[in-house]
Amino acid sequence: MKSLSQLMVLVLFSSLVAATDPSIVVIGEISDSQCAFNIHSTDGSHAAMIKTHTLGRNAEECTRTCVQMGGKYMLVDTVNNKLYHLANPERAADFAAKRVRVRGVLDGKGVLSITTIDTR
Repeated sequence: MKSLSQLMVLVLFSSLVAATDPSIVVIGEISDSQCAFNIHSTDGSHAAMIKTHTLGRNAEECTRTCVQMGGKYMLVDTVNNKLYHLANPERAADFAAKRVRVRGVLDGKGVLSITTIDTR
């Protein structure tokens, strides 16, 4: 009977911890603010810049060039068509133009702080 009580306490505690976890998971692509907000593109993608080789020959080069020119790394939620500013954009640098799974926490202004990031 004691082990059943301990199991119930463990399940209850686990439920409480899971219910208070403020993190979200987003599947998307690491892009840059210049292309995402149509500063250099007309459709929120790297396609036009790649065609002209203006900012790179592929999406990764375009993303990195735009960041070097003052843009910021951003997460584009390709499932819900949503953009996330990143509180710690340096965490995204190795994933430029890659499809990723990001776990993070949103602040009151909707800025995402990356907890974990990995390629998809």
